[in-house]
Amino acid sequence: MTEYKSKISAKILWAACGVCAGWFIANLIWKFTHSLVVSYASGFAVTLFMIFKVLYLDNISMTITNEKQLLIKRFSKIIKSININDYNWSEYSKYSNTKNEDDQDLYYVNKTTGEEDSIDASNFSSEDYQKLLEALGAKHQSEEPIKVVTIKKN
Repeated sequence: MTEYKSKISAKILWAACGVCAGWFIANLIWKFTHSLVVSYASGFAVTLFMIFKVLYLDNISMTITNEKQLLIKRFSKIIKSININDYNWSEYSKYSNTKNEDDQDLYYVNKTTGEEDSIDASNFSSEDYQKLLEALGAKHQSEEPIKVVTIKKN
């Protein structure tokens, strides 16, 4: 059983970004409305939302059990259990063939219905993200690349 936890440094960084975003919004609203109450209330709301997102919504850990189950936990409570064998796993969306370098999402497609969903793993270290991809079968290191034979027209 392997457990992957989100990094505390990523949480601190994004919480600080939330405070900066709230300050920016407060100054922007002040510039247009000249109302101190409205500007501080909107800045405070943005800051609260960002801190809630970082410290609660994105505060997850993932455990891969010996029974091929992916358990997604928040504060040691299981919020989602996924049977790994029922899904095709990828680091790319099935709707896109490109990936941003900093994007750390785990995409999974149901083998029977074809529905796609994703898990945001941006708070994980890049090493843990790569290990998760390999454990889920999204990275196949031993496979040979497929060679396509083309016919040249003269």
